[in-house]
Amino acid sequence: MRYAVLAAETRSFSRAAALLRIKQATLSRNVLLLEHRLGVKLFERRTRGAFVTPEGLPIIATARRILTEVETLQTRARAMRNGDAGELTIGFCSSLTAGDLRFAIVEFQRRFPDVRLNGVERDRGFLHHALHAGVIDLAVVTGDLGDPGVRRRPLWSERVLVALPDEHPLVETERIYWHDLRRQTFVLGTQDPGPDLVRLLQARLAEPGYEPDVETQDVSRENVLAMVSAGWFLTLVSESALGVNHPGIIFREVHEPTGQARIDYGCYWRSDDTSPALRRFLGLIRERYPDA
Repeated sequence: MRYAVLAAETRSFSRAAALLRIKQATLSRNVLLLEHRLGVKLFERRTRGAFVTPEGLPIIATARRILTEVETLQTRARAMRNGDAGELTIGFCSSLTAGDLRFAIVEFQRRFPDVRLNGVERDRGFLHHALHAGVIDLAVVTGDLGDPGVRRRPLWSERVLVALPDEHPLVETERIYWHDLRRQTFVLGTQDPGPDLVRLLQARLAEPGYEPDVETQDVSRENVLAMVSAGWFLTLVSESALGVNHPGIIFREVHEPTGQARIDYGCYWRSDDTSPALRRFLGLIRERYPDA
């Protein structure tokens, strides 16, 4: 088909053969074989060149489309092999409205627009099982899965912020430390990173004879923040929650004696996952966060 299409475009077997760097006899023999297989004479062979017959015009047009589709298929297969195309499913438990995960995903899509990127937002336990089941290629979570069967790479850390009703007395405090949050009532959701933030609160606020007033509720982060704005209690969030405006709420950084309080993230993937798209994403992570 390639020989026939080029002969039709050049109107010459000799010119087509020269462009393909083959013998004219080879090209002519293959075009004859194609005509025999199709049962249609494609060319009128004259001394002034080769001209497509009326019967051959639609066949040459179809052959041209087929060749274009084959070239597209080869290009796409090559892109998938190199990780420039394909599909990647990322599981996560944090907000995508802001933060490093959002930035990494946006940059990945900019570099590899032909890779279809899927997201699964669930709790850490679900993502752990989904990773082993092959439902997701990569899990980005807080804490440690404690699973030697998967590979792990530390990622970034995010600032820990306390969400305050806008009329709360602590809003006027220039810098909030953990001890400023004692005697306050906290509610956190069961969605990750809620459990990690609960443990952090309990570790930082506990003292002899006093247990922090921390409650968990099976509601979304958004609904926890809605209850904070109503003045019922306080909550903690990571800085990725800052991408959405929450009326009636003021966010303040929480400070340790040595600096800002932070929560760590890591990514996990199966050691037997050979997805080129996953390899590309991990390469971007190594490039963007070399010190992690």
